[in-house]
Amino acid sequence: MKSVDKKVEVVKEVQAEKVRDLSPDEKIEVLKSEVDSYNEKFMRVAADFDNFRKRIERDRLQQNLRIKGEVVSKFLEVIDIIDKANESEYPDLESSIQGLSGIQKLVSSFADSLNIEKFVPEGEQFDFRFHEALTTVEKEGIEPNTIVDVIQSGYKLEGEVLRPAKVVVSKSLDENKEKIEKKGE
Repeated sequence: MKSVDKKVEVVKEVQAEKVRDLSPDEKIEVLKSEVDSYNEKFMRVAADFDNFRKRIERDRLQQNLRIKGEVVSKFLEVIDIIDKANESEYPDLESSIQGLSGIQKLVSSFADSLNIEKFVPEGEQFDFRFHEALTTVEKEGIEPNTIVDVIQSGYKLEGEVLRPAKVVVSKSLDENKEKIEKKGE
């Protein structure tokens, strides 16, 4: 045993002897004061924890606001360019297409700067974690649960899905035949 532990034990023993020497009413008073002391310590710990929780929540809100501000400030450049393009008068279709192409490149570089990855899963197997099936179609020569068309691309942020791709999925011809046969029975 450490010497500190021995000292604590000795102090406790001395206090216990003092309590034994007291009258019952005095013992009650001593125990009440101990309970009050423990209650006060408990209340302080509870208050410290509550303050800690509030500080963490406040820090989290400030962090969210800072991140939103960073994203919005990057996006303001995109908004400015789109506004300028909208106000411009294009002399012909070719210059209009070039303007739209420039805006698309700007938006793409903006997405890249935020590590946003676009995915178009055509030809892949359907996975509910990354895809949202809007409908199914029967296609010969294509395995069931294969994505045959992408209605809307999906996006990931550092590997986490921001928006699943909206897709059309193939189903087997046998599934439809089985449903028809079951209805006929």
